[in-house]
Amino acid sequence: MKKITLPLLVFFILFKITYGQQLENGKRVSTSNSQNETINATFTNVITTTQSTFTNTEENEGIIAISIVNNNDTTNINLSSDPSNNDSNEFITLSNNSLGYNYSDTSVELNLSSDISSVLTTNVSYTTIQRVWKVVTNEEDATPVSIKIPKDSIVNNSEPGNYYMFISGEDGFNTTVDYKSLKLDNNNNFEAEYSFNGTSYITFGFAPKVTVERSINFNGIEDYIEMEDVLDLNPNGFTISAWINCDNSNEGNVSILSKRDSEFSLGYDLTLTDTNKINWKNNSEQSLTSITSIPDNEWHQIAVSYDGSEVKIYIDGVLDSYATRTAPIDTNSSFLIAAAGNDAVTQLFKGNIDEVRIWDTDLAENQLRFIMNQEIANNSGQVMGKEIPTSVNKNEINTIPWASLAGYFPMSVFTYKNVVDLSGNGNDGQLKNLMTVDKETAPLPYTSIQNGEWNNNTTWSNGNMQSIPGSTSIVDSYITIDWNIIRTSHTLTMNNLSLPSIKGNNRTVLGLYVAASKITLTGQTLTNSGNGLTITHYLNLAGEIDLDGESQLIQTLGSDLDISPFGKIERDQQGTADKYTYNYWSSPVTKENSTENSFKISEVMQDGSMSTNPMAINFSSSDYDGAPTFPIQIADYWIWKYAKHMSQPYSTWQHIRQTGEIFPGEGFTMKGPGTGTINIQQNYVFKGRPNNGNINLTLAPNNDYLTGNPYPSAIDANLFIRDNGPSIINENSSNALPLITGTLYFWKHWGGGSHILQEYQGGYATYNLSGSVGAASKGNIILDFDVDGIQTKKPGRYIPVGQGFFIAGKDGGTINFNNGQRVFKKEDDSSIFMRSANNSISSSTSENEEQDNRMKFRIGFNSVNTIHRQLLLTIDDNATPDVDWAYDGKLNESQIDDMFWVINDEAYIIQGSDEVEVYTVFPIGIKTDTGGNNIITIDALENISNDINIYLHDKALELYHNLRQSDYEIFLNAGEYLDRFEITFGTEADLLDFEDNVKNNIDIVYSNDIKKIVLINPNQIQVKSIALYNILGQLVHTIKDIKKTSHSKYDVKNLSTGAYFLKLYTATNAVLTKKVIVE
Repeated sequence: MKKITLPLLVFFILFKITYGQQLENGKRVSTSNSQNETINATFTNVITTTQSTFTNTEENEGIIAISIVNNNDTTNINLSSDPSNNDSNEFITLSNNSLGYNYSDTSVELNLSSDISSVLTTNVSYTTIQRVWKVVTNEEDATPVSIKIPKDSIVNNSEPGNYYMFISGEDGFNTTVDYKSLKLDNNNNFEAEYSFNGTSYITFGFAPKVTVERSINFNGIEDYIEMEDVLDLNPNGFTISAWINCDNSNEGNVSILSKRDSEFSLGYDLTLTDTNKINWKNNSEQSLTSITSIPDNEWHQIAVSYDGSEVKIYIDGVLDSYATRTAPIDTNSSFLIAAAGNDAVTQLFKGNIDEVRIWDTDLAENQLRFIMNQEIANNSGQVMGKEIPTSVNKNEINTIPWASLAGYFPMSVFTYKNVVDLSGNGNDGQLKNLMTVDKETAPLPYTSIQNGEWNNNTTWSNGNMQSIPGSTSIVDSYITIDWNIIRTSHTLTMNNLSLPSIKGNNRTVLGLYVAASKITLTGQTLTNSGNGLTITHYLNLAGEIDLDGESQLIQTLGSDLDISPFGKIERDQQGTADKYTYNYWSSPVTKENSTENSFKISEVMQDGSMSTNPMAINFSSSDYDGAPTFPIQIADYWIWKYAKHMSQPYSTWQHIRQTGEIFPGEGFTMKGPGTGTINIQQNYVFKGRPNNGNINLTLAPNNDYLTGNPYPSAIDANLFIRDNGPSIINENSSNALPLITGTLYFWKHWGGGSHILQEYQGGYATYNLSGSVGAASKGNIILDFDVDGIQTKKPGRYIPVGQGFFIAGKDGGTINFNNGQRVFKKEDDSSIFMRSANNSISSSTSENEEQDNRMKFRIGFNSVNTIHRQLLLTIDDNATPDVDWAYDGKLNESQIDDMFWVINDEAYIIQGSDEVEVYTVFPIGIKTDTGGNNIITIDALENISNDINIYLHDKALELYHNLRQSDYEIFLNAGEYLDRFEITFGTEADLLDFEDNVKNNIDIVYSNDIKKIVLINPNQIQVKSIALYNILGQLVHTIKDIKKTSHSKYDVKNLSTGAYFLKLYTATNAVLTKKVIVE
């Protein structure tokens, strides 16, 4: 047996007596149903230092054990029950009141918000067992000891909560007593550590969990939260974050979260500097300070992440600063909120703190943003946000295990004076000196409280302490907080003019809940104004979103729509008022309060003559003419769709009228009500469930389909084309072969004044990756203008809401529209609805719109019958002089007169190519119905330098006419001219000079040393082929794959000795002949 020196000797004296008085202070303890404890009266003055486990045997059941905490070892003590045997070396004397372990009938209650000026209650309580122990220490310096009690002796409560040891300086327990959390050891004993000094009274009890939405207000004088020695950070990667609202009276540096010693030689500290900047510091010298200052009296989330080498500071999810730093060194100091230090705390924070999270992993930026506006929870071992459903397609946080969360303090769950750690790791924090548990006023999430303007603080709960949702970052004035989550049950109006100009009036949020209420995005059709609302992750629509003017609703790729039966949107769009004129339409909505995928036009389209009060259209099935009645009358005879036949593998015109079935993504035709001429607009309102996500249509090979934009926003035509092209063009495409030709056709009805098909005057405007051209037109046209002075519309890259268009099938398959194609783009030069009525067109270009700097040649044709046709030639590195998918657009109609590019004996309206040289030739074909004068002209040139000549080569007249100097006018008899005209960039003399230059700057030889043909081409002149002939003129070998390099070699095998001739053919058809000797 090991001998213990006197200073370390601990005497445990247990008296078999009854603590004869009932507790007088605080609430009296009932003695009913008490059980007297039988105490083992046989003791020996022996200390066994090797025994460290308390044994709960039947003999000593219900007895507590006290032992000294010493280097993780404990000493169990049992001494004489005779108090007269105590001497000066005895350390602790323990006695009890001999009452049972039943719980008291009454509880001690406390309002944690009693010092908050507003009327707020956060009531917590605890209830103790009836037995009380009196602890007397005989040393002046408190020595930490461990107290254990069997769990089964005090646990008889099934409700959520925590068990505590309560310590009082008097023989009663009230709201001022000290307390320690009880934790289970490996032997099912509750254990706590405490340093007794003098006389104390202890008991054990239970505090139920209280769950309320709160934050903590700190007074900057003595308030803080202590978690003791927990939450050292993972040196390989960590993230810490908190919402803070700092008071303007903070002085000097104040700590937000810390775990460090007083000297700061170990640990870490996240502070707010005297200039309100965020400072991260570990091990005293490893520091990083934010560039941005945090405004006073306003909530902002701050976060620090570390990946093992680089530390980053985020403010509201925006990266503020970063630097290479080392990891913090672990310390046995306490983790503190709103203070720093160990024995004597300093740097006390004044203000509110909420939603503190400590992770053992470095979260990515998008993960920080996803959970910024929502509390989190454990979802079967993975992290989930409590606002956005776990089932959403885009859930950046669900890949993070809940076990990566070291500590989580939402300041919403309390057990007595402890704030509960909801990570499950038991790192509860003790509220020190504070009774200022405050309301939760951080945006978790944003919540509206009254009708009003989105941009007004008064619209939002606690708006005077929060920034406006979706507004500009305090870190960078060009960045907006696009990851806010909002709930509204009020009537709101949204105007985005306050956003940075780079946003183009488009506000972006991560999640939006619209209850039985209405959000109106302001805008006017006449002024071409409107606002965009983009939802990146989740839209829950139980109310209405009204898209006034050019306003649009965008959901990005993977964004979910959860819609209730009465959720809907409204969106205006204008067609022509003329009763003889077609528009091609597509609906952005389906039927309201329906789960059907298809719809009827009468279910989604309304008369918008009074846009604030749309009315059901009067569809007539007995007349061919619409009528300007109130509401308007539409003749449904003219409502058709062109789609795959229900039972046949080809497309046909299908007469659907007002009751026929239409699917999202399908287009349909409709004529106007006769409320005006061809130049007057008629407003319609689409009303119903907004389309979202993947929309698929089946297209037969080599068939056409009248489709349309299916969304309440514009779509990017380039992305739609690429998504339905071959995977070699677009890595996001799963198609081995292209589904469509890559060219889109938009109907433009510009005249006729009749229902008779032969009298229609119109045509198809064309768009593909090379660009666009307007439809053929008729009349006395000057360049791009119609007889009525309206610019002939060329489709833009962005297809407007409600616009129908034709696609032409190539290999066929499933045509796909998706959210990745959606974009906020108001109607202007790059987004034009193809109606005959006038547009309010803005020529301005938004700051973030991509510029098209490719060379474009627009060649015009004015025929004898006043038909005007424009052809487009675009120079693009992705195209070739041959036919290229999505860069060459076929002619798809028949006009009385026409002009077109000729590529491989077929007619095209748009041609793409990668070269424009003096030898480049682009054949054109012309057909006329009547003999007479025809004009070929330059309609427009884009990005073309002045030194590029453009010639019309009339091969029949052996004439090169410079179109830059004047139009080419020629009398042609009725008929087709497919091999007479071509556009060139040099004359015959230029070509001869070029060929001479080619011959002088290129050489070809046969090397007997390496047995190869060697091409020497320092100017990299384009060579089509090389041919080798023997002395008899017989072709021996042909090389067609010629490398465009300054020096290249080509194998020729099995040549006999003798003389040969090499012939080199250039792209200009120049021929270089060279005699060679093979040895």
